[in-house]
Amino acid sequence: MRRSYPALVLAALVAMSAQAAREERGTLVLDGVPPVSATLIERARPWLQGRAARFNGWLPDGSMLITTRFADTEQLHRVAAPLGAREQLTFADDAVLEATASSAPGAAGVPFLTAGAAGAPPQLRAWRIADNSTRRIAAPVAFGGPFVWSPDGKVVAFSGAAVDGVHRDVVAFEPGRTQEARLLVAAGAKSWRVLDWSADGARLLLVNEANSLQGELWLADAATGGITPVPFETAPRRIRSARFAPDGRGIYLVADFGGEFAQLAYLDPVANTLRPITAEVPWDIERFAVSPDGRYLAFVADAAGVSRLTVIDQIARNELAPAGLPEGRIGELAFDRDGRRLAITAESPRDPPDVYVYEPAGNSLARWTRSELGPIDAAALTAPELIGFPTWDRANGGARVLPAWVYKPRTPGPHPVLVRIASGAGEQARPVFDTFTQFAVNVLGYAVVTPNVRGAAGYGRSFSALGETRREDAIRDIGSLLVWIGVQGDLDRSRVVLMGESQGASVALGSLAQYSDRVAGGIVLSGVASWSRIPNARALRKPLLVVHGVQDTVAPVFEAERLVAGARANGAEVWYLAAKDEGHEIRAKVNRDAWMTTAAAFLTRLAGR
Repeated sequence: MRRSYPALVLAALVAMSAQAAREERGTLVLDGVPPVSATLIERARPWLQGRAARFNGWLPDGSMLITTRFADTEQLHRVAAPLGAREQLTFADDAVLEATASSAPGAAGVPFLTAGAAGAPPQLRAWRIADNSTRRIAAPVAFGGPFVWSPDGKVVAFSGAAVDGVHRDVVAFEPGRTQEARLLVAAGAKSWRVLDWSADGARLLLVNEANSLQGELWLADAATGGITPVPFETAPRRIRSARFAPDGRGIYLVADFGGEFAQLAYLDPVANTLRPITAEVPWDIERFAVSPDGRYLAFVADAAGVSRLTVIDQIARNELAPAGLPEGRIGELAFDRDGRRLAITAESPRDPPDVYVYEPAGNSLARWTRSELGPIDAAALTAPELIGFPTWDRANGGARVLPAWVYKPRTPGPHPVLVRIASGAGEQARPVFDTFTQFAVNVLGYAVVTPNVRGAAGYGRSFSALGETRREDAIRDIGSLLVWIGVQGDLDRSRVVLMGESQGASVALGSLAQYSDRVAGGIVLSGVASWSRIPNARALRKPLLVVHGVQDTVAPVFEAERLVAGARANGAEVWYLAAKDEGHEIRAKVNRDAWMTTAAAFLTRLAGR
């Protein structure tokens, strides 16, 4: 029976009266969130102390720049040797969001971006190598990324929103020398992303992301800002990354060339020819790096969610596969100035992100950072199992089977289940290091399932396209997963919680409404979801925790607030936690601690413990 508007208002008032009071604690806003017990906080505390390390570039002296946590925020550090001391370079109050270094002898500084204070946008800054000082950089546009260095290490370029707020200009500045960025290439009707700088410093390689129908590469004159298109005999659908080849003639690029997966190829713009390099690899190529002399070409393939690194020796004509990297995801990838060392950021479900260096000449791998887990025993961490669950439709002559990673407690079941839906348009659930997942499994006793529903990236263009027209079909995938959970003897089908993250939020919320009789509640973390587009939103009445960054530009905070108000109007109990100084990712330790302990209390309650 459909409820009248007055009845909905009454239900909302009853629900609000049962909610905990709204309060602010520093930069945190808690609305309807009851106090977390001291016992649970103590159980969570050991799991909140670890940190990670990520590679940001080689420095002129051969050392490397990394980002790692100091106190409550991520800061820049220098590491000079394998497992050497981390020398802290920045001491900002706000976390470092992005940074890059140049190994060129002429490099005088390091550009980096910090999170802004509550309500303020991120700040562009530079660290000076000469005197270890930092300064703020004034720019005509807000940073849109990424930083790309000129070959002499003097100038860095990046893109940012143009005056119209829709397209993106290219601007540049000299870290360590100037305090103001200048316009380099105007947007016009295009949205530029900077890819590379030519070896002579005269041209930039750009991609126009305003064209959603086909990929466009352009060359920009660094002195005049004039642009020239790069010719293709057949233009790719989408260009993911590209850079100039060391031979000064060609361009390496990763793009969708009409097949199922993004491939690495060599483009000769003079002869207008394209030479495929990874045509035999049945997976997306995620990233690549080329040594300055062109001898080594390294690329990473996304093999069913697990990164696979291959290094090609183009002189010896053989392939190398470095052994000893964590089995999970590979992030940053960069050769040093001499082309002898390849820096790699790698992680697995049991290994936090750390930096490794591979030397192809000797086929040797060295670990340069070892991040701390805090007081957690590494042996207690859980490795997931990759399973396939049948869905409601058919493919290849049988039921379509979707992949999911399953983390289980070592104790006997049946266990309550947390379904983390992080996949969606352009996203993929992968086996990475995640403290919250490990805490939910090892302390709260939940089994955690991370599925890849249709529309997710990484499984081919056809699979990704399944979510473009009928997103409700992905909700039906979750229904199939609930059926699979129901027949597992060690999983408790009566205590299932759905958690939607970023793009996965719309699927989680739609599933929470559609299958309300089969789930206990839901969590939305930085959700990209609109209340008006949730199918059957009036049925969303189960307990809900919403966590959001007020500065989120990917998913505006007003959408999260509409979700909270709408669910409460349905009579649902809603906990709302907002961080005023966070964007789309919850980065600061104090904020991560708050959302994890709040989520732990929410899950404990739904599990009936």
